[in-house]
Amino acid sequence: MVQSPAGLREFLYRYEPTVQSIGLGLRTVVLEEMAPCFEYIFAMPSKVVLLYGSSEKVLADCVCSIAIFRRHATLMFHRGVDLSDPHHRLRGTGKALRHIRVEHLQDLDRPELRRYLRQARRRSPLRSRRRTTPDDVITRIKSAPARRQEFPRLF
Repeated sequence: MVQSPAGLREFLYRYEPTVQSIGLGLRTVVLEEMAPCFEYIFAMPSKVVLLYGSSEKVLADCVCSIAIFRRHATLMFHRGVDLSDPHHRLRGTGKALRHIRVEHLQDLDRPELRRYLRQARRRSPLRSRRRTTPDDVITRIKSAPARRQEFPRLF
């Protein structure tokens, strides 16, 4: 089992346990298929985002990402338009991005999820996979922004 970073567990603390399990399970599936890779984790007001790329410039070289929302998680493929979709699971109508919504833990066992990840990996500049484990990932976590001190109202 892949150990999740403390910073990620801190970001997920505000979510229901089932959504936490879905998010961490989806992260495990992605790392099993994408390692070795770079991972960048940050929180936004409405979601927690995990980006996976081929270099330290994860924002520019992103292959796929996970967004964990209040009630579900979404696996996004940043060049998903290029993936073949025989199962018709990919959603989205934009120029490039396609996504799969994961609402139940059972969805993580679907073999087509791993097929899409392998396809995205083959089309990316990620290194070849020789004797890698899901632990062969370089993770960076953007710390939560410090709350700005409010000044007392004068009027």
